[in-house]
This record gives sequence, structure tokens and C-alpha cells, in this order.
Amino acid sequence: MLEILLLIKFIIYTGVIRVEHNRIGVILISFFVSVVILQLLKRIKEKRRFSYIFGFYGFVSLLMLVNGAYFTQFNNLTSVHVIRQIPQLATVGDNLEMLLDFKKIALLMELPIVYFYFKRVKRNYNPEKKIPFKYRQGVLVSGVVAFALLIQYFGYTGQLTSVAAQELYMYHTIDIGRSIVREHKAAAEALTMEDRLERVRMRKTLIEGEYTGIGEGKNLIVIQVEALQEFVIGRTYLGQEITPNINKLIKNQSTLYYDDYFQMVGKGNTSDAEFASNNSLYPSIGKPTYMEYAENSYYGLPWLLRDNGYTAWSFHGNEREYWNREEAYVNQGFQRFIAEDNFQFQEEVGFGMKDEDFFNQSLEYLKELDQVDKNPFYAFMVTLTSHTPFVMPEEDQYLQLKPEHDETIFGDYLQSINYTDREIGKLIDNLEKEGLLENSVFALYGDHFGLNAVNEIDKELMTEYLGVEYDFDHMMNVPLVIHIPGEELGKTISKLGSQIDFYPTIANIMGYPIDRGIIFGRDLNNLQVENVVYPVSFMKSGSAITEEEVFEMSRDEIYEHSRAFDRGTREPVEINKFINLSNRALQEITLSNYILENDMIR
Repeated sequence: MLEILLLIKFIIYTGVIRVEHNRIGVILISFFVSVVILQLLKRIKEKRRFSYIFGFYGFVSLLMLVNGAYFTQFNNLTSVHVIRQIPQLATVGDNLEMLLDFKKIALLMELPIVYFYFKRVKRNYNPEKKIPFKYRQGVLVSGVVAFALLIQYFGYTGQLTSVAAQELYMYHTIDIGRSIVREHKAAAEALTMEDRLERVRMRKTLIEGEYTGIGEGKNLIVIQVEALQEFVIGRTYLGQEITPNINKLIKNQSTLYYDDYFQMVGKGNTSDAEFASNNSLYPSIGKPTYMEYAENSYYGLPWLLRDNGYTAWSFHGNEREYWNREEAYVNQGFQRFIAEDNFQFQEEVGFGMKDEDFFNQSLEYLKELDQVDKNPFYAFMVTLTSHTPFVMPEEDQYLQLKPEHDETIFGDYLQSINYTDREIGKLIDNLEKEGLLENSVFALYGDHFGLNAVNEIDKELMTEYLGVEYDFDHMMNVPLVIHIPGEELGKTISKLGSQIDFYPTIANIMGYPIDRGIIFGRDLNNLQVENVVYPVSFMKSGSAITEEEVFEMSRDEIYEHSRAFDRGTREPVEINKFINLSNRALQEITLSNYILENDMIR
């Protein structure tokens, strides 16, 4: 009975995680492994036999549910590294509800019935008395033989890697093995990594150009806006501007706008966006960077500015322990962290305090920061309200929506971004009134996507709105705006870049050369080589986004199963032309991860 139930679950599960290649083989391998394990558990000669059998069945069901929910968010299966993120779940309760649809919940729905059936009805069940030994032995042997034949077949046809990357038991066994042997591989990789490091170190040399030093001696105020995607910039919905205040800022003659700019986040999402932007390093491949590498030494934007006389503070309206920011900010160079416990507020929306309260009260701290000494300051601010699930109080919903978009994630997203834009506009006005804006470089960018191209509902709604199929290049595209009062700029820069390019770009504008540390990004204002974006998550490592095309490495890591398309026409492109670029992507991300693992900047 349990074997048949698991077979049905594996069929549902492989649909949830979108197994595109060798699906039947993946299902059969999972089924036969389950048959073997259940047969072995049924041989236990003790009263707790049922507990072991049901425990196994429940664990596999739960693992499928977790993988399904994780896949919906990250386009990948979960890993042992994710265990360390469990304490964060209490804070993201509303977001979890969005990841658990009926198909995923169905993977657990029958557990109470199975428990009752076996515990109450078949309490005295003994397979040795009911089922002949020859039959039980035959089922066990058949399961082993079937599994061995399938493995041999897929190995012979060269598809075993594809199957292993998608099949439940094989994937997690390999994942655990990799986490165990990872440290032992580090020494063997050291020599080749050192050669690559020398080439990367050369990127610190910034080129003087048109905008070099125009922000020298000014304060720097940076706002990382939660879930702000590029597609809302300059767009209207039923004739209503979605981001009128950001649009106004972009149109200002003292502003530079970067419209082909991409998120660079790993498993730490918002915290990884902060890390990549301030340090020009790729976030960790498998773990949230702030949690795993908080004690590393860094030399990013906060330290660079401090070495030039600045005072650096960070601001966020969430708990200071969330994503380990309290500890992580110290080694990155921030001298004070203004967190949730430093604010007074009555109303919470989503993850915490509203942006209105955050900005209004942060303004008072900015005035205090400005009085610390006669030197300029660096204020790094992270917004919160426009976080999933984007549900806003009715009084803060300013857009009129079509009936079909009311109470959808798309409609809720537009409302939350419109609200945050409104509060950003008020902050800019208040900074100007207080005399803080005129002597500051003011920058803002989106941290990561809000609407997921992997989620069927998000994808359908966005495809309808954009008029083209919503894909990863739309999803990961976030805006970057840099405003320098008094300068004649007024330019849109469409050079391809990502959050690792923020540090060298803003450093050159501020007029401070980067003479220490290691950076992977480039100054987007003086770029003399072709830039490429190498995503760390959501798209499989080895993927790449160029100015013209997108190459997505197949999730089963078989190159021939990958896809590529033209960003303009959306037409498919021959994938063989991306082999070298894909290898460069893997080398780049692996090298950055090597730097983190070995604390190389120290």
C-alpha cells in the first residue's frame, strides 16, 4: 500500500519540480529505492516496526514538500546548507503561504489517514505471518535488480548525471557527500585559484572618466529597495504611474539611470544583494553569506569610505538578528546599525514596520549622523514594506486595479511598490528641506525580483502585462539610479551590469581609488570590455546573461538540455556558442566562493 502511495507522490512531485528530462526514469528509481527500503524496514522484529515504517514514509513526504516549496522560490532543490536557515522561517510566515499550493500540500494530506490506518486498524500486523517469505524476498530482490538495471541503463546512455540531479534519493545523497568532502578539496584547488586571483586583482584599477570624482567629499546615501524590479520604471497601469517619484528622479538632469542592471543574490536574497553591492563579491553559492561568512575580513565600500574620513551607518526596519546582520555588518565596516529596536512604530505590514515610519525616523538619525563630525557620512538603508506577500492595508492602496488583478500577487505587488515609491518621494523632499540632499550622492536600486518567473501564476500575469513571455532576464532586471545634485548628467546608461558592479561604479564617482581587497565588478561608467552577468541562483550556475542573449544552463546540468534565446526577439539561439562563456561563469563564481571559504581578503 505505502509503495503505491509513494509512486503516486513521486508522479506529483516530479511535476511540481518540473522534471523535464528522463521523468519516467526518475520516478521509477525513486519508486524502486522506496520499495527496497520499506521491505528492509518490514523485517525489523520488534514492536516499533510501525514507527520506523511510518517515520520513513512521513520523512520522504515532508522532504518532497520542502523541495517543492524551495523550488518554487529558487528554481532549485533544497540542500543540507538550508538547515541553518530554519530559524528564519518564523519571520517569513506569510511568504511561506504563497509557496504552498494544493499540489504541494497534497504530498502530506494523506498522512493522518495512513497513520490512523496502520496504528489503529493494523496494530497487530505482522508481515511474516501474513505474507510468505518467498514473496517478500522476491519483492526485495526485484527492487534491487530494477534499481541496478535503471542505473546501468542511464549510465550507458550518458543520462545518469541528469537523473541524479533530479531524483530525490540520489540528489540528496550526492548533496550530503559534497558537503562532507568540500573542505578536503580546498587544498587541491588552491594552486589554480591563485593564478585566477591575480587576474581578478587587476580589476581594482579604476579608469578615470567623465564622472570620476564628481561626488568627492559628498555624503553618500544608498537605498536598497525591497523587490523593486525594472519593469515598473516609467510604466503606467490604467494610465496611473506606478513609480512616479522614482520616474521624476530619473528625469532629473542630475541623475544617471542604469536600466540593464541585474540582481546578484544567492540563498540570502536581500542580505546577499547588500553583500554583493557593498563588496563586489559574488554571494555564497550554497549558503546565506551573512550567516556563513560573517566573521571574514572585507574591504568594500564602507571600509573604503571610512579610510577617506567617512562615518558609515546601516539602517533596516527589521530585527537586528535577522539574516545575522548584527554580526555581519561589523566586519564589512559599518560602525552603527540602526535596526527595528531603534524605532517607535504602531503598525506592521508584512515583515515589520512600514516604510513611512522607517524613513521618517531614519531622517532624524541621518541628522544625528551628519553631526558626528565635520566629515561626510555613508548611510546604507534597506526598505521593507514591499516584501512578499505584498499585502497592503486598504488605506495605503493608491492604484485603481482591474477587477481581474484585484487580490492577485501582481496587483498586490503594484500596490506595494507604488506605496514605497510614494515614501521614497517624501524622503527625498525631506532630505532637501533639511539641507542633506544638496551635499549628498543619492543612489537607489532594487534588491531582487518580486514576481517569480518560475511560479506559474506570476509568469502568466506578467506575460499578459508585458506582452511577451516573462522570463529570467525580466525577472532579475532591477533598476539602479544615482543622483548627484548640481551636476549636469541626465543620462540613461544601458551598459549591462549587476550588483557586483555597484561598488566600483560608485567608488569612481566618489573619486576614491580601490587600492585594497578584491573585487569582481567593473565601473559601468567607464567599461572598456564586454560585461556579462553570471547568476548565482534561480538560474543554474553556468548560466549567463549578455547584452543580447540569455543562456540558461539546464537544471539537470546536462549542457545539451540547456536553452538560449535572444533578449530582443525572444527567439531561440544555438546553445553551442555559449560553451566557453558557461565555463567562465563557473570559474568566476567558484573563485569568489573560494575567496569566501578561505577568508582571502584577510
